[in-house]
Amino acid sequence: MKPILFVTATAKEMKAALGGVCKLPALEQGMPVEFMFGDRPGLLLVTGIGIINTSFALGRTLAVHNVGMVVLGGVAGTFDEERFPLCSACVVAKEIWPEYGLKTNGQIDPKGLGFSLADIDGRPVWNEIGLCAGKSLFDSGLDRFENLPEAVSLTVSGVTATAEGAAAYRKDYAVDLENMEGFAAAYVCALAGVGLCQVRTVSNLVGSRNSNDWDLRGALTELGRICSTLVK
Repeated sequence: MKPILFVTATAKEMKAALGGVCKLPALEQGMPVEFMFGDRPGLLLVTGIGIINTSFALGRTLAVHNVGMVVLGGVAGTFDEERFPLCSACVVAKEIWPEYGLKTNGQIDPKGLGFSLADIDGRPVWNEIGLCAGKSLFDSGLDRFENLPEAVSLTVSGVTATAEGAAAYRKDYAVDLENMEGFAAAYVCALAGVGLCQVRTVSNLVGSRNSNDWDLRGALTELGRICSTLVK
């Protein structure tokens, strides 16, 4: 079986995800390091925050290492506290990049420029990419995540800091979560022909800077509970 590549944006997320049950190697942004997931070989990669860091670090790693699956772990904001409350966990089934296309009157048409990001398997990629979820996780040996609820996530470069901005995103895209790396990872993996499983835990309510709407520590603890099963 080919190696797993486990990816986080920050070393803090990597340590929370896996460091509670085993000793991790030294972590340096953008540099993959060897790691064993039980009896399955793998790699750990801290990309850095955001789509540029993720695209560069993950693309460079996949160009050198022949991996069987990429797992992206991390925290995210929720648009829907009833479905995805603070500290809950999910698997992302689809990523949306709302910043690509032709912008007019505050709306962005991903097809407005007439150029897709790429053609993959004969299909144009505009602003949405599907990820591994459900049965595809079982087939990839990641059945530990198979029963997590599935979410639709939005990837942004600037975190949404107002309730009005959050409401607009949810209205336009019917999304559950907001993150800063997911679409970049999904796009790179799609180009490389490698499956991507993205596991997120909820650290905050999108659009709020009120401390009552945040629980980063709890989200990181839940990330460890979910992801540490990979090495047990």
